[in-house]
Amino acid sequence: MLSKLHFTLAMLILCGLGVNQQADAAPGITVELPFLDYPFNGSNGYTFPSMQQSLKLSKGFYDLTHQRIAGYFAEKPKTERLATIGFDVLSLWLPLGSAWLHEEWHRAVMSNRRIHSYDEIYDFNLFAETVSVSHVSDDDLIRLKQLYPADMVRLHAAGMEAQNELNVALEQDIFFQGRRSFVDALLWLNNLNNSSYLYTCASNDANRITQDLLDSEGSNIPDRDFTGLDCNAWVYDLFRPNEPYSARGIHPSGNGIKRYIKYDDLSDAEKDYLHNQLALSFLSLVNPILYHRDHFTATNPLNGRAMSWNFALRHYLTSFGYSIDIDLLAQQAQHRLIFTVHNYVNHDRYFPGVSLAFLQHPVTAWGIKMSVTPRLDLWLQPEQQQFETSKGKPGGLVSLKLARPFNKRLDSFIELEAKTDGWVAGNVYLDDNVSVRLGLIAHLR
Repeated sequence: MLSKLHFTLAMLILCGLGVNQQADAAPGITVELPFLDYPFNGSNGYTFPSMQQSLKLSKGFYDLTHQRIAGYFAEKPKTERLATIGFDVLSLWLPLGSAWLHEEWHRAVMSNRRIHSYDEIYDFNLFAETVSVSHVSDDDLIRLKQLYPADMVRLHAAGMEAQNELNVALEQDIFFQGRRSFVDALLWLNNLNNSSYLYTCASNDANRITQDLLDSEGSNIPDRDFTGLDCNAWVYDLFRPNEPYSARGIHPSGNGIKRYIKYDDLSDAEKDYLHNQLALSFLSLVNPILYHRDHFTATNPLNGRAMSWNFALRHYLTSFGYSIDIDLLAQQAQHRLIFTVHNYVNHDRYFPGVSLAFLQHPVTAWGIKMSVTPRLDLWLQPEQQQFETSKGKPGGLVSLKLARPFNKRLDSFIELEAKTDGWVAGNVYLDDNVSVRLGLIAHLR
C-alpha cells in the first residue's frame, strides 16, 4: 500500500525549487523496453512486469512526458516547471507513474513466489488517500511467511526500494547525459515520499489509517490490501520472522486474518527501530543533484586529465535490516564509472559490500560496433538474510549487458546476470539466480 498523506507538503517545497532552478535542453531521450526478463517472465506462465521491466517502463514514461512538456513550454521555463510538477503529482494515481512502480515491486516479490495480486492503480481512483495491492489470499501470505520469511520482510519494503531505484536511474542520466527536462520535482517527490511514509508509520496516524481501512473494507477478502501500511508490517515481520502469519489475529469482520499492523501493535523496540529508520531516511537528501549541482570537476590521478564526478547517499529498507549506500559517479570522455559502497546493517552487526559498473563502453568486435556494460558486486550479508545474527555470508553478482544498434534510433540489447544468495536493490531474488533480459532501446527526438 502507498500512502500519500504528506505529498502536499512535499509539493510546496518543490514549487519553491521549481521557480528558481533552470533545466538544460538536450536534443533527445532514450527509452529502454525490456520485453523479456527470464526466468521471472516464465515463472508462472508469462508473469509481467519484473522489477527491471516496470522500472524501465516508468522511467520511459517520465522521460517522454517531461520532454513533451518541456517542448510545449519551450519559451516559458517557469510555466514548464510548474506544469511538470503538476503532472508528477497527478502521476501518483496513473499507471506507469511512481506509485504504480511502487506497487508493481510489491507485486513482483509475490509473483516470484507464485502469489496472484492486483494493482489498484488501474482503477483510476484519482486523489485517493491510499492505493492498494489486492486480490491476495490469506493462504498465500501464510505460506510466504512460513517458507520464505526474508521474502515477506522484503515484500513490505519493495515499494520504497522501487522509488529509490527510479531516482538512481534518473540521476545517472542527469550526470552522464545532461539534463533534458525539469526532473527535480520527481526526485524530491520520491525521496520525501519514503521519509513521509516512515513518518506516518511511526506515529499515531498509522493507527487512524489502519482502523479506517479495517472499518471500511468489510468481510470481502479479495478487496483487502496485502499488508496495510508498509513500514509497520516491515518492522513487525523483521523482528518476528518465526511468528506464524495467523498470529496477527482475526479480522474484525470475523472473516480471515487481520493483516494490518498498527503503530500500537509494535513493541517498544520495534517502534524505536522504526524511528531510527525515519531519521536515517533523510541521508538520501545528501545528494548534490537534488540541489542542481550535477557535476564536480577534478583531475584524474591516473592520467592527469580533467574528469567529472558526483556522489549520493541512499537509504534502503532491506530483508535483513537496512543499507546506507554511497554512490560515486565519474566520467572522462567515453569512460563512465559507477562505484558504490554498501553499508549493510542488521540488528547485531555491520556488513560491507561494493559494486562497480562501467556504463555503455563502446567496443568493436568482429567488425560490429556495440556498447558493453559490465558490473561486479561483492558483499558480506547476514546469513540467511536474518535480522538477529552476527554470522555473515559472502556473495556476489556479475552481469554483462551488450547493446547493438540497428540504426540511429534503435538498438537491441541482451543482458546476462548471475548472483549468489543475497539482497540486491532491483533484483527480486534473495536466493541464487541467473537471469537473461532481451529488449530494445529507442533513441527518440
